[in-house]
Amino acid sequence: MLHLLKRFKKASGFVLILSILTLTGCSKDESDLNSGQLRVGIRSNADMISRSVQQRANADVVVSEFKMNLKEFELELDDESEDSDSWDDDSDDWNDDGHFDYEDEFEFEGPYELDLMSGQVTFINATVPNGIYEELEFKFHKGTDSSSELFEKTILIRGTIDGVPFEFWDDFWDEIEVDFSNPQIDISVQNDVNSVVIFFDLNSVINAAGGVDLSNAQDGNQDGLIEIYHDDPDGNSNLAQQLRNAIRDHIDLIDD
Repeated sequence: MLHLLKRFKKASGFVLILSILTLTGCSKDESDLNSGQLRVGIRSNADMISRSVQQRANADVVVSEFKMNLKEFELELDDESEDSDSWDDDSDDWNDDGHFDYEDEFEFEGPYELDLMSGQVTFINATVPNGIYEELEFKFHKGTDSSSELFEKTILIRGTIDGVPFEFWDDFWDEIEVDFSNPQIDISVQNDVNSVVIFFDLNSVINAAGGVDLSNAQDGNQDGLIEIYHDDPDGNSNLAQQLRNAIRDHIDLIDD
């Protein structure tokens, strides 16, 4: 069993932790000997903020909802990985040379609506061709399901600030790209099961020490809800920009 833990850019915003877990001894059908299983999950520490009200950003903050929309997930083979002639030649993920190699990307199309308050969530569980994968890419975009709370929103956070309900949302689009310069951190799929877990450190975004100061949030129209988004009716647009920047500054995380 191989268990690797890699932290990228420990800073005041979101922190991405990649956990690669390879489970050996899995039984597979003879017809699947050219492929393995990949599981991709996501989690955050937002529930810790909810369980214990603490002084964060000069205000008592409780988070009750934390949702995010992921549009797409991609894997890219190492440029030194051997070609695989055994994968489906008709796959749309291939280029035109007939080989699945470093010039190809293995894509999982969303959208994936992720509830980060429900513990660790596995949103991809798929069979992928054997190979050494050196790059991951996540694409975030606003939701397109009109019946969803994430319709026209990429991220949605709800809770209370000093006991007053608040709602923050944004419709940004961005990418997380993780390129492993260290080959020991590559994802090696060899007829086995691999798990990748993405961790969002919300505690570092909503924090008095280097985080966003939510004590300045106001209920400008006195309707009982502190609204924080671009051109919101409560006068919190500047605060929404700070939160958006705190998130985006740490979304594009590249291993150096």
